[in-house]
Amino acid sequence: MTGVPIRKGYVDGRFGQIHYRIAQPETETTARPLICFHMSPYSSIIYECFLGEIGRDRVAIAMDTPGFGESDPPPKPPEISDYAGAAADLLSALDLTSVDLMGYHTGSKVAVETAIQNPDRIHRVVMVSAPMYTDEELAEAKRLYGPEPLKEDGSHVQAWWQSAVRWSMDGRSLDDIGRVFWARLLNPSISWWGHNAAFAYDSPASIPRVQQPILVLRPEDDVWERTARAKGSLTHPDSRIHDLPGWSHGFLDLKTKETAVIVRDFLDQD
Repeated sequence: MTGVPIRKGYVDGRFGQIHYRIAQPETETTARPLICFHMSPYSSIIYECFLGEIGRDRVAIAMDTPGFGESDPPPKPPEISDYAGAAADLLSALDLTSVDLMGYHTGSKVAVETAIQNPDRIHRVVMVSAPMYTDEELAEAKRLYGPEPLKEDGSHVQAWWQSAVRWSMDGRSLDDIGRVFWARLLNPSISWWGHNAAFAYDSPASIPRVQQPILVLRPEDDVWERTARAKGSLTHPDSRIHDLPGWSHGFLDLKTKETAVIVRDFLDQD
C-alpha cells in the first residue's frame, strides 16, 4: 500500500463510538474533504489504499458504519436514514461543514441519504454502483442476504470466502482478498443489517431528490446490469454514469490511481 499514511480515530455518535480511517495531505489544501462509506458487511478497510492515494491532495475519511468494523451497533436493525444520521454525527464531531461523499454499494445509499439530510454540507456525491431492482429481484435479494445461521463446521465462512473470490476482478490475489475478508466475519449475528437497510431503501425515489451532482461508477460486478437502470434517476444536469468494464470488487486496491483520477476529476469541477 502506497500513498499518505492512514490514521485511525473515534468520535461519539448517536449509537456510541464511530471508528474511522483518515488520510491527510502533507501540505495545506483547498480541496473539500471526502467522506467514504463502505459496502456491507465489510468496513472502512476496503478504502485503505484509495484513502492513501486520494488523500494526497485532500482530507479523506472512511467511517465504519454503526455495527460494522469497530463502530458500536445500534440497538435494533437500522434504516439507511439511521446510518446517514450517524454520518452527520461524524461530520459534526470533526467540525466538517463542507464535504463530498463517496459510497460503495450499501454505502452508496448512505451517501445519497446523507446528501438529502444535509444539503448545505454536501457538494458532490460518488456512488459505486446504484442498482435498481424489480419487485421480483428485490424479493430474491432479501431472501439471499437475510440472517445466516452460523454452522459448527465453519462452512458458512467457506461460502462467504468463495463468494468474495467469485466476484473479485481479474488480478486480485488471495492475499488481496484476505487483507479485507476478516471484516466480513465481524458481528455475524447482525452482519445482515446493512443489506436489510439497503433493500428497504427506495433508491428510485431518493436519488432524484439529491440536489448535488452524482457520479455513478459502474464496475462489472454483481449489480452491473441493474446499475444501468439508474440513468433515469439522475436528474441533475452534471450527473452521469461512468462504466468500468472488466472492473469488479477489489478495484479500489488494483485500480487505485485510476479510480482516484476519475473521482478527482469529478469532485474538482467546482
